[in-house]
Amino acid sequence: MSMSWSRKNSAYKLFRILFINFGLLVSLVVVAEIVLHLVYTGGNPFLAPVKNELRVRDAQYTHGLKPNFNGFDAWGSNIVPIFTNSLGFRDAAVRSVPMTADRKRVIFIGDSFTESPGVPYQQSFVGLFAQAFPALDVLNAGVSSYAPSVYYEKLKYFIDAGLKFDEAVVYIDISDIQDEGVFYSYDQNGVLQMGVFQPTANVCSPVPRPPLPQPPKRWWEKVSYVAEFFGQMRYSAEVARALERATFEDLSKSGVVYSPDYTRASWTYSDNSSCYGPLGIDASIDKAKKQLDRLYELLSSRGIALSVGVYPWPQQLLYDVENSRQARIWRDWCAGKCRKFFDHFPDFFAYKAQDPDFIRSLYFWGDFHFNAKGNALLAQGLIKNYE
Repeated sequence: MSMSWSRKNSAYKLFRILFINFGLLVSLVVVAEIVLHLVYTGGNPFLAPVKNELRVRDAQYTHGLKPNFNGFDAWGSNIVPIFTNSLGFRDAAVRSVPMTADRKRVIFIGDSFTESPGVPYQQSFVGLFAQAFPALDVLNAGVSSYAPSVYYEKLKYFIDAGLKFDEAVVYIDISDIQDEGVFYSYDQNGVLQMGVFQPTANVCSPVPRPPLPQPPKRWWEKVSYVAEFFGQMRYSAEVARALERATFEDLSKSGVVYSPDYTRASWTYSDNSSCYGPLGIDASIDKAKKQLDRLYELLSSRGIALSVGVYPWPQQLLYDVENSRQARIWRDWCAGKCRKFFDHFPDFFAYKAQDPDFIRSLYFWGDFHFNAKGNALLAQGLIKNYE
């Protein structure tokens, strides 16, 4: 009898302790939520963008990379070491770059494909080129989201600052046309500005639709910053798992990364591509060419050679032809201006013909950027045809 009462009493005490602790925990969470909502009235602090130490704003050419950076950068699930030199250009190691070189200097510029996120510098096509030509001083001024307007402004800035180089190699990206039409413009003082895209019901997002739609917030996620944070983390994990399991058919549905109607890529083979702003596709192409005209005139006046290169996104290999509109535009533009025109479309179409899984082989799965093998294929053609 006494042992039974003792067990009941112990269980009651344990339940009481657990109940009190649970009540204290709930009270602390409620107090914390109240404080968070009072302090962070503009939104959930746990979901605020994490400051990226690598990427910095620039008053002359909108944005760039932090000089002398030694750290890591994430691209999807890929985390790779990143180094920049004293100019803020991606490099094999942190180093001081003199304004005048004691050997021939070649500077590459382009957008994220030229920066080559997700792979170490030594596996990027610029890094592979540098290894193939050790007698050259190779610089990589490419950064994500650049376009012809930035190519001109950035190279002009460094030329005016006294940087000496013998050749500029500009890699024109498929996305450059939409970027010129929508995201870049000059203010009333003639300073280049990069616009902020505001996705609304009437405006297209430049980011492809994820393979898994985001569910509506539950009521507790609407009232609690903590619950909202964990809900977002759960969704992100589910998207990552869905991407790993996704088939090509899943990723080629309308608006998803490999779909034929992804407007950022489809302008080369479809006249129905939207989301090119008031200019539209043709005027955006003209704007891009005019900015390259300015760059050519600037370089020519300094005795600097210009070369231009083009390469395909997955959409061009899937839905376009080898002699793509992208290749034709810049081949024609280069006539009489460029030292070299590097057309990588034939190499990539040749690879496609012998590998049925060419998207996985050449690009990060669920992305349109080159993986290490894609970078190597581009570098192979560049190295072969450079001299």
